[in-house]
Amino acid sequence: MELKKLEVPTTSITEVKKSPMDVFSQAREAGTAVYVFNREKVAGVMLTQEQYETLLQELHELRARPSQQSTHEVEPEPVTVSGMEDFSHTLRKALITGATMSAKNVDERMVALGFITKKTGFGGVVDMIHELNETGKLVYQLRKKADDKTVVAEIIAEHDNNSHLFDKLIIRKIYLKTI
Repeated sequence: MELKKLEVPTTSITEVKKSPMDVFSQAREAGTAVYVFNREKVAGVMLTQEQYETLLQELHELRARPSQQSTHEVEPEPVTVSGMEDFSHTLRKALITGATMSAKNVDERMVALGFITKKTGFGGVVDMIHELNETGKLVYQLRKKADDKTVVAEIIAEHDNNSHLFDKLIIRKIYLKTI
């Protein structure tokens, strides 16, 4: 089985200890963060000061317009399974339509809600971006069945072209279905 190569810059904690300025240069040249690995696991992410300030500015802008986001929320399709109304509300709170999020963050929130992860191995986020580019959506399946029905969430999103990071998504609509 061949492992997929992560399509973002990576380095080891040892290299960071030797020369942190080289890692910052790598981040600046790539225009994205550099993932720092320690024993084959991500230990952290390094950004340049400019990248960090850009992220803070984007976060500030998102927080400054919460009323705009709530007016753009799209009601999921009605689900007839008992208890799903509360679950649908929880899902919409976790993934606010109109908001920009990283693909990794979307996946982590979906997993926290009981859905099966989209990330597999090192290339998981890249696979999510490819799925989004090909279909215009990310489809998640709930681990547990509800009333013998499979619950599926469709997240309609698009790549955020204003972000310098490759995995930033703008969530447009969320549909919750049973099949």
